[in-house]
Order: sequence, then C-alpha cells, then structure tokens
Amino acid sequence: MSFDRQGFVSWHDIVDVVQERFPDITEDEIREVIEDSDKQRFELKEGKVRATYGHSFPVDLGLEAVEPPSELYHGTARDLAQSILRGGLKPRDRRYVHLSTSLQEARAVGQRHDPSAVIVVVDCRAAHAGGVRFYRSGPLFLVENVPPEFLSLR
Repeated sequence: MSFDRQGFVSWHDIVDVVQERFPDITEDEIREVIEDSDKQRFELKEGKVRATYGHSFPVDLGLEAVEPPSELYHGTARDLAQSILRGGLKPRDRRYVHLSTSLQEARAVGQRHDPSAVIVVVDCRAAHAGGVRFYRSGPLFLVENVPPEFLSLR
C-alpha cells in the first residue's frame, strides 16, 4: 500500500487490507467507521482515505493555522509530567502533539498510560502570541511543540 504526500491511500487498497485481516467485514462497515466516528480519525475523499491525525511519517495534511481557545489540555502519565514542564510538549514518535478541548477527553487519553494521569494545561493565548501555531484536525488541536513557559498542571 502506498501513501501520497497528503497521506491518502486508495479506498480499494484499504478495503483489501482490512478484509484480508478481517474477512467478514464489509465495505459498508469500513465506510461507517470512517464517516461516523465521533473522533473523526479518518477522511474519505475522492475514492481515497487518510488518517486526519496521529501520523508517524511526514504527511502534508494541508492544515491552516487557526486561533485556538484560551486553554487546551494534554493527558499524560504522572512520571512524565515534570519533564514536560521542564522541556515542553513534544510530539515524540508522532508529527504533532495532540491537544484536547476538554479535561475529560485529556484525562481519558492520559489514563491509557497511567490510571492516575495528570493533565497538562496549555495557555493557548500566550502560546499563540508567542508564535506557536495551532491546527484543527477533527476534534483535536495539533501543535508541533509547546515550550514550557506556556504549560501548567491541573
């Protein structure tokens, strides 16, 4: 399967890969996952599919910088919190840091790694004024990184 610069792959390639692993899955069920997901993880356009966020390889999503809300949130494991406050939020093995619009969503994300996850709060107004570019992708905001001066814990 090959991806284009924007991260798209042909619909038929996706169907083939999914059905190879899960033979009972229909094209309609695959389409439903893509189109009806609350998290809007995928986009179906002109016979091609792509992930809208979470890439681990370079993809030109064609995103335009947007003005963010006053605060956004990032759930993380307790043992990472202090290093994030010292060094900032970085994407690690992804292209972007994912930021949630609600404390509840950030907590749920963080709890995948630590049942007592902590929430990193991003002062978006100050970060945006300081040159941090925010992008909207589905229900998330994406950033390349956030320097520590714009972060606190909740």
